[in-house]
Amino acid sequence: MAKTKNPIKLLFKQYMLPIGLENFTELAKETGIDYQTLLDHIARPELFRQWEIRTLDELLHFSDEDLLKLIRG
Repeated sequence: MAKTKNPIKLLFKQYMLPIGLENFTELAKETGIDYQTLLDHIARPELFRQWEIRTLDELLHFSDEDLLKLIRG
């Protein structure tokens, strides 16, 4: 059985690569979000706090549509 990809994880990678962030360790460092917290919240987007979403958006510049996907999970 094939492993299902997390669409939020793929969304993040889509925005990380163009700005030179290759992994979530780098993203955590750049945003000040604890690495394990970031991974947990990517797996369960409903856990994201408002300040985390704002910080991520300031760095990654999500489109309005993708920001809504993140907020809704």
